[in-house]
Amino acid sequence: MELIPRATFEQIRSERVEEIAAARRQGAKVVGYFCIYAPVELVRAAGAIPVRLMRGGHAAEEAGEQYLRADACSFCNACMGNFGIDPLFRQVDVVLVVNTCDMMRRLPESIERHFGIPAFQLYMPRTSEPLPHRVAEFRRQLEYLVVELAKLTGSSAGDDRLEAEIAAFNRLRAALRQTSDTRRAKSSLLSGSTMLDLAATAWLLGPVKAISLIEEVLRIIAARPRADAHRPRLMLGGSMLTEDDRWLLDMVEEKADVVTDILCTGTRWFAGDVPAEGAPLDRLAWFYYGQPCMHRRPNDGLYEYARQASRDFRVDGLVYKTLLYCDPYAFEVKRLQEALGIPVLHLDTDYSTENREQVRTRVEAFLETL
Repeated sequence: MELIPRATFEQIRSERVEEIAAARRQGAKVVGYFCIYAPVELVRAAGAIPVRLMRGGHAAEEAGEQYLRADACSFCNACMGNFGIDPLFRQVDVVLVVNTCDMMRRLPESIERHFGIPAFQLYMPRTSEPLPHRVAEFRRQLEYLVVELAKLTGSSAGDDRLEAEIAAFNRLRAALRQTSDTRRAKSSLLSGSTMLDLAATAWLLGPVKAISLIEEVLRIIAARPRADAHRPRLMLGGSMLTEDDRWLLDMVEEKADVVTDILCTGTRWFAGDVPAEGAPLDRLAWFYYGQPCMHRRPNDGLYEYARQASRDFRVDGLVYKTLLYCDPYAFEVKRLQEALGIPVLHLDTDYSTENREQVRTRVEAFLETL
């Protein structure tokens, strides 16, 4: 039985979208973002509402294909489609985009051209070693963002407001970590699909309301007895996993437990906190610059993150889902399997619903080998 019914999350999301729409009618500005490199603390400190745009779906993908080239990844197509059909996307005043893969770097041009929504393009140095001059360049990008946000909202992100937002988001990250860590137990009560719902809802609600919801989940977990089950313990990885990918987690968790992940829409966002010492912009620059990702080189940090998660959560196998044409993640499958030393199921697909039974057959065959 689910800790929180799926319908409850859907109701919370719907109500929050209505709240955002009402705030926007009163003059509030909404900043949509896709990536964990987006500094949400700066957005909130400037008086805007940050919303993470992590919806996929077959209908949105089909609707977006008219805007992008034929080899565009499913997520970018779905983003374009959702700006026309999704209620949350339609509330966005500005998109905040970080240069990760080539398609995501070009996406804001298409959003602005076809939907008239301007973009803040935040440059992230491609090399990942945290050398002082590279972090300093990223800090200058944050300074540029402060100026642009002030133009948008008429309110500057001063140090006091920024400190308050850093503290609030650190509390949210800590609460999400605590919840995810309950899956370290021998028999997990928290499913991977519920953790995905919880993270997506937390990004939408903001720290205060999200923490209240998370605390309720933790109370339910503490009060519910654990079954003595012996099921494979799995880790998720690959391209961005969206709210519309719950079907895959539900399918996997019919016979296994998803106990952790290495996803940008999962644990990587809340794995650590913004440092407590130093000037606010300096701390944000070091924190966000240090986030591991497959797209940056060297990407050894993500491999170490995966090895640590595999050990901490006693993982038996990895389900690695990539989207068609998502080469930065698809190219890493063999190396990742060698680094982890565990069985890996690689699923390379789009958002189509037609191949789900084929996916089920492959998932069941993989689980039988564990």
